[in-house]
Amino acid sequence: MSGIKRWFGPFLALLLALFHGVAAGQELPALRRGVNLSHWLQYQGRQPVAMADLAAIRRVGFDHVRIPFDPARLGWNPNAQGSAANAWPGLPQLDQAVDSALAAGLAVILDFHPESALRDRIEKESAVGKAFVQAWRMLAARYADRPADRLAFQPLNEPQYYRTGGARQWRRLQTDVVNAVRQQAPAHLVLLSGIQGGSIAGLLQMTPLADPRVRYVFHYYEPMLFTHLNAPWEPFLSGPQGMIAGLGYPADSPRALASLRLLPGANTQVANDAVNRYVAEKWNAQRIAQDIARAAAWAQRYRVKLICTEFGALRNSLDATSRNLWLRDARTALESAGVGWSVWDYADFFGVATATGSTGTTADGVVIPGDPQNPARQFDAGNLTALGLTP
Repeated sequence: MSGIKRWFGPFLALLLALFHGVAAGQELPALRRGVNLSHWLQYQGRQPVAMADLAAIRRVGFDHVRIPFDPARLGWNPNAQGSAANAWPGLPQLDQAVDSALAAGLAVILDFHPESALRDRIEKESAVGKAFVQAWRMLAARYADRPADRLAFQPLNEPQYYRTGGARQWRRLQTDVVNAVRQQAPAHLVLLSGIQGGSIAGLLQMTPLADPRVRYVFHYYEPMLFTHLNAPWEPFLSGPQGMIAGLGYPADSPRALASLRLLPGANTQVANDAVNRYVAEKWNAQRIAQDIARAAAWAQRYRVKLICTEFGALRNSLDATSRNLWLRDARTALESAGVGWSVWDYADFFGVATATGSTGTTADGVVIPGDPQNPARQFDAGNLTALGLTP
């Protein structure tokens, strides 16, 4: 027996080394051009996605989808103990979403996207932070058998950590999460963002982890006065975005102010200051490219790769030409810097597609499918062209 052990021990070590080498050499998802399937497994679930949607997404040239899911909506209870902590009643919905996208030939970003109150608890309460790590240990084990070249994990959408020492705190927590994922899914890509809402400014405060299967992500919505014009939620509703209408893009073109008007009840000083700043900062293709270059320089410094997992502009409050110009300029800046992207979003506030046939309209002005089981949608040809895709 001891002789067998002496022979088999080195042989087993060799097999493990070979397996590790194969895993280490596996291809990672390209994640060049994607779209966010928002409002499907989050918020009210008002934008259900069917196989026909996924086939159309692939057909027009997207290579991946980002699936934002609200863990609370799927049944996660961060206060649960033992086996109950892993018993999310809604997990089969997530399974179906992931597997449907994979079956459509798309890569998938699995995006842990809690609402703000739960995200705050993850960041501020030690016990909830530990439950968050355990949640990712469970999720990584659940999806470890999905192809590593087609599935990536994004542990937390838009970490905040604005307080002093926030970057260090987030780095500790994300290190714990990555370690938990690696125990279950060593070959899969993990996407990590910086602090301060996943902004470029927050990214620049981070020091990357030493893991070749980690990429870094950021979100881009600048200038917010334009991209979030008339957004029907706070803080935009009571901010300058809720005081004006008709703002155009780019800021140095005649269209910028040609249709500008104050809305009833606007604070004239606040509105004028915001518009003057927009013009003075010369928001155009060059200005956007300068922002993206800051993120790209950080990535080059640390020799890591970047993905912009959200960028977009509201559609109901912007003229189509201005919106398409912004989408084109943002997309071009990202691609020129070698940054993959996922536009926000597919069919809701920031959508590039709209429900057709039997539809309804929500109180906040979004068109939704009348039949959630059989949604029908049509892409906006101008949006696709702006994104470099085929209408």
